[in-house]
Amino acid sequence: MKNFSIYGLLAVMSLGFAACDNYEEPNPAPQTNPQTSVLQTSDITAASKLTAEAYNLKDLNDANTPILVSDLTVTAMPDGYEFKAVAQVSADNFATSFECPMTVEAVDSSNVYNVYMSADDLQSLYYDNISHNPAQTKVALRYALYTVYNKQEARVGGPEQYYGPYEVNFVPFPPTRVIDDKYTVWFSNDGGATTQKVELQHSDINPYDDPVFSGKFDITPGWQWFIAGTTSEFGVVSGLENELSGELIPIKEGGVNGVLNESLPYLLTINMETLTYEFSVAVEQLYTPGNSNGWSQEASQILTTNDYVNYSGYAYLNGEYKFSTAPNWDGTNLGSTGVEGELTTDGGAGNLNSGAEGLFWLNVNIANLTYTATQCTTYGLIGSATEGGWDMSTPLTPSADFLKWTGTVKLFDGEFKFRANDGWDINLGGALENLTAGGDNIASPGQGTYEVTLDLSTVPYSCKLVKK
Repeated sequence: MKNFSIYGLLAVMSLGFAACDNYEEPNPAPQTNPQTSVLQTSDITAASKLTAEAYNLKDLNDANTPILVSDLTVTAMPDGYEFKAVAQVSADNFATSFECPMTVEAVDSSNVYNVYMSADDLQSLYYDNISHNPAQTKVALRYALYTVYNKQEARVGGPEQYYGPYEVNFVPFPPTRVIDDKYTVWFSNDGGATTQKVELQHSDINPYDDPVFSGKFDITPGWQWFIAGTTSEFGVVSGLENELSGELIPIKEGGVNGVLNESLPYLLTINMETLTYEFSVAVEQLYTPGNSNGWSQEASQILTTNDYVNYSGYAYLNGEYKFSTAPNWDGTNLGSTGVEGELTTDGGAGNLNSGAEGLFWLNVNIANLTYTATQCTTYGLIGSATEGGWDMSTPLTPSADFLKWTGTVKLFDGEFKFRANDGWDINLGGALENLTAGGDNIASPGQGTYEVTLDLSTVPYSCKLVKK
């Protein structure tokens, strides 16, 4: 073996390095590891500085006073380094969370740092992502900590390390407009004595997040009306008689009674965030014309309602379809805005699309112009009267149009229901001749083997049990 001097070895190495100039990196480029922080988690102690008393975000913002979230005690901070922190704020235990900037400042030369959040940043995050509700509330907060040197950031403890979580109790900014929990429409036939007052319906959602209220009324021509909440009353612009839509004006600001001159069943919808109202003819049902029925309303399945706002039902869909309020094209037709889950009454709007052929459970809110379409890939029986008990559905077989589901099923004494997709989001119960969504458990007709036919083609939905 020949011996190489150190100089010869260096010469060989230099030739090797020179040869790398034209080296092509693999595609894709090799992975690079994130920067490693100069500090470890053991070098830092974090302590919450949040108070149990609720922070008033408006007062803090007006005083330009931030919220002190925590402090950090560091064993030794290397020269030239500083901290950066980014908060995650959540109202559902971090199932979802939203980022918010923070400020980290050195307290003195003793390696103690304070971590702040601005009241305005917290308010903006809360209002834009969580809720418009101005009532006192709580959120969870945790933050990632970074060391920064010469604009290079490195997360302390790695990508899964957070400080916290902490609970922040606060009062959001007051609303620009108070929205009451309840509104009532008052009608009179002489502008004075009340002849009818009916509370408008509302969802279970906080009214600041769902400011829409609605109700159905049978109106006598000439009746006057106004809206009353618990804190204020609203009318319309002076002189606008028989206007079916427009702006609500506070009575104390000059609003006057509206007047309706047609004898029709009306649905009144008010939006207390935009202060607008609309009277529309109350629709008894929605039709589902589309590819699956030759675009025929009369051949389509219908959606029904209990409140003239929310409509639901089953339909066989195969691609494009629309919702319509009449058994022809003379009513209001609801099509696609281009955004999934949103509807428009624009007559030139595009069609909705089921994306697959099958049975769908449809929900439509005509006040908010929203909808959901959930495909039912399975349907079956479940309950103490079935072989699977309450743990496993006994499947049925669909017809070609998915509107009738049949099977031979062994039943025992007990109770049962029908459900889709082996889950409880979509289920039927109640009387066999009048099955309803989420209805009561059904009593077994007795032990035996039965031919089961679940009919979802017409309303009311029904089931026949024929003992073999």
